Amino acid sequence: MQTLDIEPTYRVVLPALDELMVMLVGVGGTGSALAPSLARLAYQLRGKGVTVKQLFVDPDTVETKNVGRQQFCPAEVGANKAECLAFRLNAALGLDITAIPAPFAAARFDDWTAGYEQRTGANLLISAVDNHLARREIAKVVAAKNGRWYGLDLGNERHSGQALLGNITNVNAIKFDRLGLCTGLPSPYVQEPALLEPPADAGPLSCADLTLREEQSPVVNQQVAALAAHYAYQFLISRELTQMATTFTLESAVSKSYLLTKQRIAACSAGR
Repeated sequence: MQTLDIEPTYRVVLPALDELMVMLVGVGGTGSALAPSLARLAYQLRGKGVTVKQLFVDPDTVETKNVGRQQFCPAEVGANKAECLAFRLNAALGLDITAIPAPFAAARFDDWTAGYEQRTGANLLISAVDNHLARREIAKVVAAKNGRWYGLDLGNERHSGQALLGNITNVNAIKFDRLGLCTGLPSPYVQEPALLEPPADAGPLSCADLTLREEQSPVVNQQVAALAAHYAYQFLISRELTQMATTFTLESAVSKSYLLTKQRIAACSAGR
């Protein structure tokens, strides 16, 4: 009888804390679809005595082309995107989301997060940006925090997308035990270094422009946001991480998640 050689999987168990922080960078196509889910998770946790401090970061203003394709209405045209969403969700759920109407900058990060919990497992930095320069700034923070901040990077192309979660730049520092636990996950920018480089087909069109021209699926951003909401749920509520990446394509409606295995994590260290 032949036996299957199945590689063991691991999980990260985060500590129980009464204060958490989520920073969402970019509230355009994906970020504006994700923001209501983050607000609902924060509302749910408040009922359990857990405070979730949320910050929305985006320098852009609402344009007419965003209405109907992002979570904005005609009355908000000309207003800052982060301020619009923070105002609306705070009013609806009684939250205290802070809007930062400025470009994300690693040099300003400590000022924005001063006074809040900095232990490992307390903080989630979500990238919903659409350019490599902003990702480089976010990657600097994940690396500098040395495991204390988890990064969740979200991205999409015309009909596909991915979500990558991690907090460790030095993959060799991740430890595994016989109980099936590991001490962290490879940073998204270690998992996929190409995220920090300009795309080969870089062009001037935004996601909104591509959608207007019917070159991008009108629901791809919502699909990425749904994946991100699940990762946020694991981080904020279940406090147990069981996967490090999910990719999908809508053209054939297929998705794939990558569980935590030594082989998969080691492959990140080798740049594969």
